[in-house]
Amino acid sequence: MMLLEEVELIFALSILLLVGYAMGVLAKKVRLPEVTGYIAAGILLKQLIFVFGLMSEAKFTRLFSLDLIPINHLALAMIAFAVCGGLRVEQMKRLGKGILCIAFVQAVVTFIVVSVAVAFLSPYASLTGGRATSFLNALPLALVLGGIATATAPAATVAVIRELRAKGPFTTSLLATVAIDDAIALLIFAFGLTIAESLLTAGIAGAATSTTMIWLGPLLEVLGSVGVGALVGIAHHFVATRVKGEIEMMTVSLGIITFASGLSMLVGLSPLLTIMIAGFVLVNLSRRNQRVFTSVERIQGPIFVVFFTLAGTQLHLENLVSCGIIGSAFLVFRFFGKVGGAYAGAVMANVRGAARHYLGLALLPQAGVAIGLMLVAQESPHLSIYKCILVDVVLASVALNELIGPPLAAFALRRSGDVPSMKTTRASKTQ
Repeated sequence: MMLLEEVELIFALSILLLVGYAMGVLAKKVRLPEVTGYIAAGILLKQLIFVFGLMSEAKFTRLFSLDLIPINHLALAMIAFAVCGGLRVEQMKRLGKGILCIAFVQAVVTFIVVSVAVAFLSPYASLTGGRATSFLNALPLALVLGGIATATAPAATVAVIRELRAKGPFTTSLLATVAIDDAIALLIFAFGLTIAESLLTAGIAGAATSTTMIWLGPLLEVLGSVGVGALVGIAHHFVATRVKGEIEMMTVSLGIITFASGLSMLVGLSPLLTIMIAGFVLVNLSRRNQRVFTSVERIQGPIFVVFFTLAGTQLHLENLVSCGIIGSAFLVFRFFGKVGGAYAGAVMANVRGAARHYLGLALLPQAGVAIGLMLVAQESPHLSIYKCILVDVVLASVALNELIGPPLAAFALRRSGDVPSMKTTRASKTQ
C-alpha cells in the first residue's frame, strides 16, 4: 500500500509538470503571462479529475494539498531568497530617497486600505466558520489579505517594458520600484501574519486586555528571524568563498536555503523573513556572492511550474460567489492603494512628472509572491477556517490582475513618453 501511494505521488508530480508546462506555452502564444497558464492548468486538471471520477476528493486532497506541501515551502523560500539578489545597499542609495519613499508608501497604504476594507465588509460576507461577525473578529483575515495585497509581479512589468522598448526616467523609476517592492511586501506580510496568528491564539477578547503580549510575540518573532537570517547569511558567505563549481554552488546554496526554512519553522520564526534577511546579508557582504543567486535561478523553472499549477488546483470555483464581497474589496481597494499610495509617496518625496501620476498603474500585476504568501497563510493552523476564502480571493485577484495589469502598465509607459514612436522604431531598424 505504501508503494502504491509513492507511485501515485510520482504520477501526480509528473502530471503537474507536463500539464503546467503545456498550458504555460499556450498562454505565452496568446500573449498572456506564463503564470496565468500554470494556474489555469491547475484549475483544468482539478475539474477533469472530478468530472471523470479519476480519484476521490479525499485522495485528491491528500496528494495535491498534503503530500506536495514541501514544494510550496521550497518555492517560496527560493522566491524570498531571489528577491534580495538586487538589494545591494549601494544600489539602493543610487535609487534616491524618492523611489524608496514611493515603494514604501504605496505598500503601506495598500496594506492599510485593504485590511480596513476587508475588516469592515467581512461581516456582510458568508465566511467559513462564522467567525467574521464583527470588525474585530474579521481583523486576522483582513491583516493577512492586506499583506498579500502589497505584493507585485515584476516579471509582467518587465515583459511590457521589453515589448514596448521603453527607455527613460519613468522606466528607470518603475524598474527600481518593482525591484524593492516584493522585499517590502514580504516584511509587511510577515508582520501582518504574526499579528493575525497572535490575535487568533490569544482570542479577540484576550487581545483587548493584553495588548502588550499581542505585540510582544510578533516583535520577538521578527527580531529572532532577523537574527537567525543574519547568521545564516554570514555562514552562507563563508561557505560560498570556498565553493568553486557552479553545480556545487547550486547544491550547497539550495541546502542552506532549505535548512534555514526548516529551522525557522521548527523554532517558531518566520521562514520568509529569515531567508530574506539571509539573502540581503549575503548579497551585501561581497559582490562575488551574486553568483550564488545566479546558480539558484537555474533550478527555479520546474519548481515554479509545479508550484503555480498546484496553486491552481486549490481554487474552489464553487465558492467564488460567496466570497464575492471580500474578493471585490480586495481588488478595488488594492487598485486604489497602489495608485493612490504611489501618488502620495511621490508627493511626500517631491517627485514630479510622470512618476507621480502614472507609476501606480504599472504596479498592479500580481503573481508568484502573492500566491506563495497565500499558501503560507493557508497552511497556518490558526487560519484554517479562512483557508478556502484565502485561496479563492488571491487566485482570482492574480488571474484578473495578470490580465488587466500589463495593459495598464503599457498605458502608463506610453503616457510617460518613454515609449518610442512607430516612426522612430522603424528608422532605428533601417539604420
